[in-house]
Amino acid sequence: MAHRGPDGEGYFVRDHVALGHRRLSIIDIGGGEQPMFNEDNSIVVVYNGEIFNFLEVKADLEAKGHRFRNHCDTEVIVHAYEEYGEQCPTRFRGMFAFAIYDIKKDLVFLGRDRLGIKPLYYHFDGKRLLFASEIKPILRMLDQRPGVDAGLIDFYISLGYVPGERTLFNGIQRLMPGHTLAFVQGRYRTSQYWDIAKIPPLQISDKDAEEKLEHLLLESVKLRLMSEVPLGAFLSGGVDSSAIVACMSKMMNEPVKTFSVGYSDDPASSELEYARIVAKAFKTDHHEFILESGDFFDSLDLLLEHMEEPIVESAAVALYQLSKKAREHVTVILSGEGGDEILAGYPLYKVMPKVDRLHSVGQFIPRGFHRWLGRNFMPSEKAAKYWDWMGTPLSKRYWGISNDVTASVKAGMYQANFAAKVGNATGDYFEALFNKIDAGTDLRRMSYADLKTWLPDDLLIKADKMTMACSLELRVPMLDHHLLEFSTALPDHLRLNGNEGKYLLKKVMERYLPREIIYRPKKGFPVPIAVWFRGPLFERVREILMDSRTLSRGYFRPDYMPRILERHRSGAEDLSRRIFSLLALELWHRKYID
Repeated sequence: MAHRGPDGEGYFVRDHVALGHRRLSIIDIGGGEQPMFNEDNSIVVVYNGEIFNFLEVKADLEAKGHRFRNHCDTEVIVHAYEEYGEQCPTRFRGMFAFAIYDIKKDLVFLGRDRLGIKPLYYHFDGKRLLFASEIKPILRMLDQRPGVDAGLIDFYISLGYVPGERTLFNGIQRLMPGHTLAFVQGRYRTSQYWDIAKIPPLQISDKDAEEKLEHLLLESVKLRLMSEVPLGAFLSGGVDSSAIVACMSKMMNEPVKTFSVGYSDDPASSELEYARIVAKAFKTDHHEFILESGDFFDSLDLLLEHMEEPIVESAAVALYQLSKKAREHVTVILSGEGGDEILAGYPLYKVMPKVDRLHSVGQFIPRGFHRWLGRNFMPSEKAAKYWDWMGTPLSKRYWGISNDVTASVKAGMYQANFAAKVGNATGDYFEALFNKIDAGTDLRRMSYADLKTWLPDDLLIKADKMTMACSLELRVPMLDHHLLEFSTALPDHLRLNGNEGKYLLKKVMERYLPREIIYRPKKGFPVPIAVWFRGPLFERVREILMDSRTLSRGYFRPDYMPRILERHRSGAEDLSRRIFSLLALELWHRKYID
């Protein structure tokens, strides 16, 4: 994993325990080598990430008699474990995946940050526990390659990623965000130390909320400027990334280095004009990268190499290329991920109440007849999705922000045997999450489901792996847990006010940003794959999806692939996301399973 840490490596091997580490030097460049030990060398740690409040934790531990040898945040983890045991992660404010070996207890202790900003995978075969920041090192240690966890294919098709503890590799799991794992005497147990569901709703005035949000955002950005190497920011020109740049500009003595991506053959998808407005307003040192269709297709293998699981994130390729550009100038980058989740910025949060009104009518249509109409008379897959939603209550309908494929679509997509095998596991998973918040509104329940699934298992995994592939450390100030706990507990009207998502953030940013940035239409991180899959990339995609190898997997009906390819090429409907999901799944099988 040299790309995750090109500046050094270290090992600890003793009897039946081995720890390895690659280092990306950011804090205490001269003295932060890992593995790192406590005073009597009885506890050793390897870790990836940053503890942003480490000076505060260090002062507390020194007051309790702990002695430190250096000035980096890694050593704080060792002493915090000595002092607080398995509750030590509750003291940390940051992003982390760590492994501690307690030699006296012969115990291995793993921890992952609250939101899952840093990845951590593991495999237990009944005797041996393997763990790493990526899946590939675990694969290399197995006697044979694992098969596909076929039950999860439906999660992937429905959502564009696989949420939760399991991965598509049979037997390889994720340590969940906000969890620890203790391995002792040949057995392991996992424990949850944090969950946003336990945060009670907040009663606060609009004015006090505005002041508190501004304070927490500025504090979060300030903590994330901690670095002994150059840092910058990704700038899309959206309100989240622009807010981060505005805060950075307020605190830094030199111009912020900003980085944006655009597309020459589809200017409508490009956000460069907005990014330039922000760059000009704050006099940043601005850099742009233009992604071409050929670069996109040729980067798909690289995407799977680093993502390790298929993911329907065409923006990941753009992020990788932009990260490569940014790494020429900086080692640390700040980004706006998380703003939509914590402050209800997604359009779907506004759509679902409207669907509820239709559901109040649709529930009187007999269920069997409703399904028959959905499968046979909907003019497009998007219409079929909304038809299915209309016949389903919110708790069973809300499968997260990226839910794109529902039952009526799957009826024409899945082979009968495969459909029977997968059942309704995806629906059951999301219904359980939705109902986990008993004291809260529907908006709070929807955003909770996204914070537990879409955020760590799609957005953050993409952000971490595409930046670390370029040896670039990404920091996400919007996901400081103090800021997140405050934001998600706010009254609904301060998050989603009428049709205005991220209402409170936008009110705060009126003091910092031009109105044309704050109140412009939301785009996300668009990549013009709809245009590319109709034009320059159509034949290359068709060749893969219509290949006999692809069609013989046993998941999809043989007539489905040609139908969606032709409907997309003719312009009958935009099926670029579906095509990309099937393309990524097939290329993943060829790379990792075949």
